This record gives sequence, structure tokens and C-alpha cells, in this order.
Amino acid sequence: MGSLCFLCVLLLSHSSGYSGQDDPLEYVRILESAERVRKLQVDRVVDLLDAQPGDKIADLGAGSGLFSRPLASKVGPEGVVYAIDINKDLLAHIRETAAEENLTNIEPVLASHYDPKIPEKVDLILICDTLHQIENPGVYLSNLVDYLSDGGRVAIIDYDRNWPRRFEDRRYSTIDLDAWMTTAGYELDTRFDFLVDNFFVVYRYNHSSQKN
Repeated sequence: MGSLCFLCVLLLSHSSGYSGQDDPLEYVRILESAERVRKLQVDRVVDLLDAQPGDKIADLGAGSGLFSRPLASKVGPEGVVYAIDINKDLLAHIRETAAEENLTNIEPVLASHYDPKIPEKVDLILICDTLHQIENPGVYLSNLVDYLSDGGRVAIIDYDRNWPRRFEDRRYSTIDLDAWMTTAGYELDTRFDFLVDNFFVVYRYNHSSQKN
């Protein structure tokens, strides 16, 4: 799969700050807070991702499963959502809430720091509040194409303004992101601007066009 140099990929999952030593239930409450759901406009984002019945999706840095659950409802029983995280406590929470909501198509996946370990090629990869935690995002995004089906999409949501102070040294812009994605062979699909403090951009990767 090429050089999987996923340097500290998925370091801490959605918006994190979760050290693995914090109370996981308290961290879940932060991720699922009404204020965060409101600011991220979860339902609107999920609708705009336009997941279809039968689609295969990877939620990278799935955290509490905030996006995994509604995406699973969209793809239906013929589809699958791989909830990817490096934290066993958070994956256990995802497994429990999926069972409570009878979402049998969510598959928690324990990633390593170097490989998200998506079990198969997927149609969509969502990376929300996670890319700024990656040591070398350009390399990471380039390697990620091996997990995409032809024409597969990568949707990225991250801070655009009002960066938390603890992430100041990881700040990057959409100009940086566009450059990384273009270098890796992605094409811009859609750019949304309705989130208050976050950008939301979708890219597409065509394996066939890269062979020409």
C-alpha cells in the first residue's frame, strides 16, 4: 500500500484533546454536547455528504460516533460505516450506542498510529476535527488514496477561525489543504461555507485518471 507513513494519524479523534487517561465518559459528553452538535450542524453535514444506500464509509477519528450513527442510517443495512479510532474506550462506546439504536452496520475499527486499517476500499472518508492532529498531513492524505474506491470522496471539516489555543501550532489553511490534496492527485468536488468556525471541503479521487 505504498509507504504508510501515517505519522500520528488519528492522534486523538474528533476535536480531541483526549489523552487516554481522561474519563472517557466525560470526553464523550464533550463530543456529544448540544453546543458542539449545533456548531457542527451534524444533520446538515450528513445530508450534504449525500451518502447512498449501500455505500461504504470510513469515519476517521470517529470519537463518540457522532457522525457514524447518522451516516449508518443513510447507507442502510446494505452499506457499512467503519468507525475508526485508536482509543478502545471510545470504540466500546460506539459499539454500545450502535447496539442501542439497532445500527448493525457500524463496525468499530481499532487503528494504529500509523495505519487507519480500513478493512476495504470505501466510497467516502470523513475526517472531522482530526486532520490538525496529524504530524504530516500531506503524506497522510496522499497515502489515504489507497483506501478509496475509484471516484471516492474525502470530506474534511476542521477549524477555519477561532482555533483553540492548544492547537495553535497545528494551524493550517484551506490553501494549504488544497495544495496537499492537489499534490496527492485529488480534485476539488465541493466547498461549503455555512459552518461558523470550521471549513467543510469535499475532494474526489479518480484512480483511472491517475493512470493517464
